[in-house]
Amino acid sequence: MSFQEKSAWIMALALIATSVMCTWSVYDASMAEGGLVPPSFGIISSYTLFLVVTVVTGQIVISIRSPKQASTPADEREINIERRAGYTSGWIMGVGVVISLSHYLHWNDGDMLFYMVLGSMAVAAIVDYVYRIVLHRSAIF
Repeated sequence: MSFQEKSAWIMALALIATSVMCTWSVYDASMAEGGLVPPSFGIISSYTLFLVVTVVTGQIVISIRSPKQASTPADEREINIERRAGYTSGWIMGVGVVISLSHYLHWNDGDMLFYMVLGSMAVAAIVDYVYRIVLHRSAIF
């Protein structure tokens, strides 16, 4: 398994865990309040900090376990994989934002707009890294 694939696994798992925890936290608070809670700097920053610490720790661990691979630049295949995954996730992000804006125009709910755009970003990032893993493991590239 290449260093880039290991890195993609770390990012995908960290993004999934952070997204699930953040979604659950907003859902719990919304159920307790009886409606959608407004975005909170405390909630978003705490999950951002969790994501950063998890990813940095994971990257340090895989760099220590295979220092030679960590310093090797990406080859042509890996560059094409990153490009293709980024293209796909960019489309997902764009479609998610357009849907979010359409929802806002119809319902005029700024809090929901924030959560929908945040969700679009999270889904696009998860798809990016999961697609990288799939492409690394397939014989297509």
